Amino acid sequence: MTGAAGLVSNANFTAAFFGLGIPAYIVLGILALVALFVLVFVITCLCERQYLTGDVEPAGAPYPYPPSSYWEITRENAFKIGLAHAGDFATKKNTTMVKGLQSMFISRDRQVIIAIVSCSTAGAMLKKTVLRSKMVNGRIIESTDNPGLKDLSGVVDHTMLYNAGIAELGDFHTQRIQRARLTPVAFKTDSVLQEYERMDLDRGARWVLQGLAHWVDPQQTSIRMTVRGTLAHLKDLLRSFGKLSEQQHRAHIKRAG
Repeated sequence: MTGAAGLVSNANFTAAFFGLGIPAYIVLGILALVALFVLVFVITCLCERQYLTGDVEPAGAPYPYPPSSYWEITRENAFKIGLAHAGDFATKKNTTMVKGLQSMFISRDRQVIIAIVSCSTAGAMLKKTVLRSKMVNGRIIESTDNPGLKDLSGVVDHTMLYNAGIAELGDFHTQRIQRARLTPVAFKTDSVLQEYERMDLDRGARWVLQGLAHWVDPQQTSIRMTVRGTLAHLKDLLRSFGKLSEQQHRAHIKRAG
């Protein structure tokens, strides 16, 4: 049998045809998994309601959701390096499908807000620490220890330092602020959560104006992605895989917990 059809039907056909030396059924299986992932990602983006504010409430021990060791250890380390605690919070039962805990801190100079998050949805765990500073020109510098999607509006400058502990992440964030050569604004210590959510609300509003999302409620506190926004997110996600590979040398670093 000759031609492409003959190659596909040949039982001995392998991905060596592509110079990889991997059996064809494995390649096809990988492609099927990628296609399934893309499908799930698109459906989730279009259907998921993203709460930008109002989806968490103050919480204390015993917490309504089991705290992960990552959350407990990172929170403890935040105290050790001198960050000011601004409260612990848990997602409300009647809002987002993602359920978990969020501990808020602020730097002593009030220029950095820190969110330590541990949550789960459909059995998948998300553990991350996010540092945010807002510059006088409105630009937001965001540093995190976990992969994530960039701000499609371009206002939030999102960068990851894979598997970084909170002290290393803090130093990394400070260096980024210094390189920006801009002055950070001082946040209000008595409304850290509100300041953090305001940045999420501003970002969501920009997405709506750009046709990337639409408001779900009249109060404009939650959004869903549009088809255009979903495709833009998907494109960014594929790009982020390449950036993640650039930090594979940090894969051996053990995360807190």
